[in-house]
Amino acid sequence: MNRKGYIKQVFPGGNTAKGFFSYYDNIIGAEANRIFVIKGGPGVGKSYFMKKIGYKMAELGYDVEFHQCSSDNNSLDGVVIPKLKIAMMDGTSPHIVDPKYPGAVDEILNFGAFWDRDAMEKNKDEIITSTTKIGKLFKRAYRFFAAAKSLRDDMEVVYEEALDKQKFNTMVEGLKREIFNNHNEIKKEGKVRHLFGSALTPNGLTDYYESIIGSSSEVYYVDGTYVTGISNLMNGIVSESVKKGFDVEVYYEPLDEKNIETIVIPSLNITFTTSKKYEDKNYKKVDFNGLMDGDLLKEYKEALLEDEKLVNLLIESGVKNISRAKKEHDILESFYIPNINFDKADHLREEIIKIIVSYDQ
Repeated sequence: MNRKGYIKQVFPGGNTAKGFFSYYDNIIGAEANRIFVIKGGPGVGKSYFMKKIGYKMAELGYDVEFHQCSSDNNSLDGVVIPKLKIAMMDGTSPHIVDPKYPGAVDEILNFGAFWDRDAMEKNKDEIITSTTKIGKLFKRAYRFFAAAKSLRDDMEVVYEEALDKQKFNTMVEGLKREIFNNHNEIKKEGKVRHLFGSALTPNGLTDYYESIIGSSSEVYYVDGTYVTGISNLMNGIVSESVKKGFDVEVYYEPLDEKNIETIVIPSLNITFTTSKKYEDKNYKKVDFNGLMDGDLLKEYKEALLEDEKLVNLLIESGVKNISRAKKEHDILESFYIPNINFDKADHLREEIIKIIVSYDQ
């Protein structure tokens, strides 16, 4: 290969109003040739191990997916090499992954074997204390996110009442015709892949949509405040795409894992997104607010503004707790890092790269 591979960044899991929610089953499908599941505690180098392999494969010309960690967006939960149908993922809490086909497809990489167990036991009390603090901070964060979701639901009740259902249905059907009428149906049902497009991280709301959407020639920017309504619109496009035989990537918003904020139809080079990054650089703007009863929204304007302010404050408070958890996690890692044999991990990395490349022979 002459070109350098493209790196796409996504989130397989998120910190939501329900707690940590995972779309880990969508990191790679049943067609996988090989899945490496890495087991081991914090600070053993799982993310570094995966990053080094990901960058090496990109240097060799393979496109790579980096599955970012929502609790530390500078770390990875997984790496995928789509062409070779190979994945590598963190299999420790909170994203527990157990092999489905041990030996045949799945292989466990036990990074616990690199620990100096005697040295680790000396830090037993500190490790337990730090781990307990992290758990409490995340639970507190999730309570803030749940409260924010509850208040946003109060806003959604108004938006639901204000939505003109006939105009909504007309818009959805019009978009379906616009997208699919010039394309022949494929004699199979399309597949849907579910992931998070953005996440509530220690650095606040974070996304990598530039890498997800890339140079898509047709980006439909959906402008509106009714989160569930916009998600329903995108769901309509997803259903039609599947029916026509086109695969779809569906990306959800961080607060509620059921609400879609972006869809990508790779074979048609079409994207629908609510990302503000595409507010001024899009193929077409879809004005969802134009479907709403303006008079009713004016009537509830003060209440909506009050709710919106509180929602933002609650999300901000939740993020602060995730940030505190990250700092405590850094402390926890400090008990592990000095007691890890990284030379063994480096040797294993080279062996794994050889195995991965062998699938392209």
